Amino acid sequence: MSLYDQIIENPLFFKWIFHSSPEIEAYWNNYIENTPGHAEKIIELKTQIEIHLKYEERTLTEAEKKALAKRIARMLNLSWRKQRRIQLIHATMRYAATAVLFLLIGGSLVYLYMERRQPQNVVENISLSAPVQEPTLFLGDRKQIALNRGESQLEYSSDGKIVVNRENTIESDDKNSVPVMNTLVIPYGSRSRIALADGTKVWLNAGSRLIYPSRFVDTTREVFLSGEAFFEVTENEKQPFVVKTADLLVEVMGTEFNVTAYPEDSNVLTVLSNGKVKIKSASVGDESKDIILKPGQLADFDRKSLETSVQAVNVDEYTLWTEGLFYFSNTDLNRITKKLERFYDIQFHYEDPFKGGIRVSGKLDVAKERSEVFSYLERLTALQIVEVSEKRFVIK
Repeated sequence: MSLYDQIIENPLFFKWIFHSSPEIEAYWNNYIENTPGHAEKIIELKTQIEIHLKYEERTLTEAEKKALAKRIARMLNLSWRKQRRIQLIHATMRYAATAVLFLLIGGSLVYLYMERRQPQNVVENISLSAPVQEPTLFLGDRKQIALNRGESQLEYSSDGKIVVNRENTIESDDKNSVPVMNTLVIPYGSRSRIALADGTKVWLNAGSRLIYPSRFVDTTREVFLSGEAFFEVTENEKQPFVVKTADLLVEVMGTEFNVTAYPEDSNVLTVLSNGKVKIKSASVGDESKDIILKPGQLADFDRKSLETSVQAVNVDEYTLWTEGLFYFSNTDLNRITKKLERFYDIQFHYEDPFKGGIRVSGKLDVAKERSEVFSYLERLTALQIVEVSEKRFVIK
């Protein structure tokens, strides 16, 4: 019996997901703490089930919920076995929960796309059989396009072609056909810039995924984001642009803003640079008040309390990553190292965890050599960064 099956067989696991309580939370927190070898698989299974449930359009019965959980467990187990066979498992599984989001967009996770001249077109059961270690573009269910490690560029032209890194041209779907849903996957250690069919520009940060149609033909232009992206939206009053995450909907006409929605983070951040955006809950039946952001404001959605706070911020701190710069103003070192982990696909360990609370102000030019960036950070913090292995560093 696989570990996923063992988790499913534990009756307290279903209670944790569907009918949680402080006692159940305490049980699983203690279990994860005492069995670190199981932690990643427990978290990734729970995360996948919760994400799938968010996109169900009807209320499932208890039997259907359990059937869904078992189906996801089988999918994850199959994926894990394939990973072992081809020896693509990372030395660390720290980002397993996020990796799974790159592997599976299937089961009950359904992306609905309405086409004006056609009946409702449902795109579902998209499954990637192995971990995505390199930047990859998935063209509907037709083929995969490998992109450059590090930086890559995509541009959808008006004649339906896709230009990759300003060199290779790929034939997209026929203009007269129903648009297909494309998926751009950018793992840790890479970034990408994409120009969508309407001219909207998107900068996709490390560890992110963007799902979007090959052409926008509905009354709204909708994309799905997991991770972080900066959007420069082409204005079109008749066709609003909507960014969907697992928790929020961000609706715009024409503007510039940044959304950070990594599944492992406890908060979803939306920062407005120019224009105006409306933020709504993605939960069906949630009647919480919509939030209108003004330039220079940050909307911080807490996934635990389900509350959103708004505050004025320095926009550069949230957007300069698109230019290869990390700007910080009285920021916790923990937050800085988290960004560096995603950017370089590495892992930091604090010899003294309290050092992660050190406040830092400055600017890191991550376009420079990694050693130079680390050296500058050492000078800012008076700490030492020691390399343990190619992807593991200790902060002393």
